[in-house]
Amino acid sequence: MVNPFSTITSVASLLFPSKCISCSRPIGNEEEEEKICIPCREFLHARLVTSNRGSLKLFAGSKYSMQMAHIVLAAKENNQIAARKILATNLTLSLQHVSMQMAKNEKLNSRRILLIPIPSRKASDRKRGFSHIQLLISEFQLSNLDSNLEILNCLSHTRRIQDQSTLNLIEREVNMRGAFFIKKTFYPQIRSAITSNTAMFLVDDLVTTGATVQAANSALLRLGARVDGVLASCATDGFTH
Repeated sequence: MVNPFSTITSVASLLFPSKCISCSRPIGNEEEEEKICIPCREFLHARLVTSNRGSLKLFAGSKYSMQMAHIVLAAKENNQIAARKILATNLTLSLQHVSMQMAKNEKLNSRRILLIPIPSRKASDRKRGFSHIQLLISEFQLSNLDSNLEILNCLSHTRRIQDQSTLNLIEREVNMRGAFFIKKTFYPQIRSAITSNTAMFLVDDLVTTGATVQAANSALLRLGARVDGVLASCATDGFTH
């Protein structure tokens, strides 16, 4: 007996073929599960990128590109699960690199890792109907259940933040200056992390100029916390977008 649902699905795939979330070209059945075409999959293969943003060491799972831009937007604006999985995979690569570096040092080998996500603007979350960064962190955690890490959502915005995408380097720095604070309810956990020599890393999907992560770092420095670096899904080569 023919399954009517499978028939409808087959007809729909012919009338409305799936498109690659990176380049928008139609994709075949063998590419359907990951929602990304084979050429883009090979191009976007996770490759660690390390650089600096001010005093912060940055570890990103991929270099920022137009293809990665489409992936970020698909996850952030359209809630595409397949795109978010790619970003989570890139985050895992950056975490694995950090963990390997710590394992080489006997004094750092047993250190617990505390990850502090960069929060999205509340206005953006309300408009989208979901929190992209929280969904990304949840997907990331599913892939790292055996890791000795903890997530602490302790950062909050001090004021309304302007969308960074249209701002230049100086404007971004001014826009993010003093942008974050930590609520007193999180002080005990931060102090515990400091006294227990826990490794602290900021986490974001995309890092460009570094203005946002440096503002978050400033909020933690005010409490005496030392951030060991930044983990990102992707990042630009330097300080320009």
